[in-house]
Amino acid sequence: MLTVYGVTLILPKPKDGSAEVGARETVGRLIEPWLERTWPESKRTNTTQVTARGSVTEKVFRIDISEQHPTDDARQVTLVSLFNNLRGDVIIDIRREVRPTGPLILPRTRSERPPVALTSLVADITREFRIRDAQQLISGNPIRATSSNDGAAIAALIEAPSRRLPLVVECTSTKGAGVMTTTDTARVLTGIAHVCHLATAESEQGFNDYYGNRKASSSWVLVAWPRAARGIATTEYPQRDDERLVDELIAAAVGALPLLPRPTARPQTTPNVPIQQVVANTTSPEVGDLRRKNQDLEQQLSEVRDENDSLIENLTTTEHLSAKMAEDRDRYRDQLTALLTLRDDAKQWNNTSQVLLMAKQSFTMLDFHPEVESRLGKAQYSPATNQRIFGSLLELNNLAARLRRGDIEPHLFNTYCSEKFNFAPSVSDNAINKFGQDYTIVWNGSPVQLGPHIRCNEARIYFYMDVKQRRIVIGHVGEHLRDKSTN
Repeated sequence: MLTVYGVTLILPKPKDGSAEVGARETVGRLIEPWLERTWPESKRTNTTQVTARGSVTEKVFRIDISEQHPTDDARQVTLVSLFNNLRGDVIIDIRREVRPTGPLILPRTRSERPPVALTSLVADITREFRIRDAQQLISGNPIRATSSNDGAAIAALIEAPSRRLPLVVECTSTKGAGVMTTTDTARVLTGIAHVCHLATAESEQGFNDYYGNRKASSSWVLVAWPRAARGIATTEYPQRDDERLVDELIAAAVGALPLLPRPTARPQTTPNVPIQQVVANTTSPEVGDLRRKNQDLEQQLSEVRDENDSLIENLTTTEHLSAKMAEDRDRYRDQLTALLTLRDDAKQWNNTSQVLLMAKQSFTMLDFHPEVESRLGKAQYSPATNQRIFGSLLELNNLAARLRRGDIEPHLFNTYCSEKFNFAPSVSDNAINKFGQDYTIVWNGSPVQLGPHIRCNEARIYFYMDVKQRRIVIGHVGEHLRDKSTN
C-alpha cells in the first residue's frame, strides 16, 4: 500500500460540544454532494465500493471509496476521515492510497497529481470554514503581491512561527504566459502549500529587502519549508515545469500525515470512579497482578489489531478480484447476447454496417472513432468475412478490457494480438509517407496514426493504442488502406 496524496485540514478546538457537533455536521453536508458528484450512486459499477464507518458526529468518522486504479493493477482508495487530535482540534484528513492487487509490490509512482474531483472537496471545506495557516487563508488561488509591502508580507509569512505549510514563491513580473506555478498548480496544492506570485518588480524588491539579500528571482522558484529545529530550509527549483515541484510537495504532505485512528461504532464511556482511586484502594500484590494482566491484554489487543489489518487487506484483495470477475462476467454476457442476436437472424450477417453497429453497441471496452461508419461507407462483405470482423472485434474487446485494468502492459499488447489474430503490428513508412491521410484520425483533439491492423479475409480492422490512457481506438473497418503495393 502506498499513499500518493494527502491533505490535513485543522479546525481549531470548538468552544463546546454543540459547536463541535455543528462543525462536524457541516463537514458531512459538504461530503454528501461531493460524493454524489464524483461517484453518482446510479453510475457506480461492481468495481466501486463506498463505505461509511460511523457518523460524522462520532469521535472518529471515516468514509472509504475503493475503485480500480486507472493505470495500475491496483485498488485506488480515497479516504475522508474526521477525528480529534490531543488538543481537541477537529482534524479533516483527505488522502488517496494505491493498494496493488496483481504482481506489483508497489505502484509505479510514489505521488499522483490529484484530479479536480478530489481537490474540490478540500477547496469546499477550506472555503466554508475559512481555514487559516499562520493567519493566512488557505486558498486554491495564488497569493498575488503587487506592492513592496505585499512582497515584505510574503517574506514575513515565511518567518511566521506558527506556519505549518510550505510556501512557494515565484517572480512573475517578466514572464507573461510562461509562469510555472499556474492556477492549476495552486488548485493541486490546496491545503498542501501556499502559492505566491511576486507580480511586480516592486513586490520582488520588497521581498528581497526584507532579507537583505536576493532570495527570490525570476531564474528559479523558491520553496520555503516549515520551520524545523535548524531554522527554515529553502529549495530553489529550476524554471521548467511544475511536475517535480508538485511531486515533492505532495510527498512532503504525505509524510506529515497523522496516523488515522480506528473508527468505532461504540462511544467510549468514562468510568465513574477515577483509576487513581482504584489503585489507591488496592494492595500492592493486587496492583502487580493487575499490571501483568493489563500487559497481557495489551499484547493480545495488538495481535488482534494486526490480524484485523491482515483481514482487511485480504478483504480488499478479494473485493478487487470479485469485481474483476463480475466485470468479466457482464462483458461476456453482453457479447454472448450480441452473438445470439446475430445467430437468430442470419440475414444480419449479410449486412456489414449492421454487424459494425452491433459491435459498437456491445463492445464497450473499445473506443470506436466517429468516422468508422463513414469510412466503411456502402462496402459489403460476405457473411464469412462479417463473422470474422465481429469475432475479431469481440476478442479485441476482451484484450482492451485487460489493457485498461492493467493485466496487459501496453508494450506487450501487440504480442497478445499476434497470438489471437492474423495481425500486423504496423504499416510501412512508405505507406505513411505516400498515403498519410488514409491512416490519420483525430483522437482527443490531436492527429494520430493508425498502424496495427487485423486481417479479416479481404477486410481490415485498423486501430490506434492510446498508451497513456490504456485505450484501444478503432479507426477503420473496411477495405485494405492504400500502401506501397497500391498503384
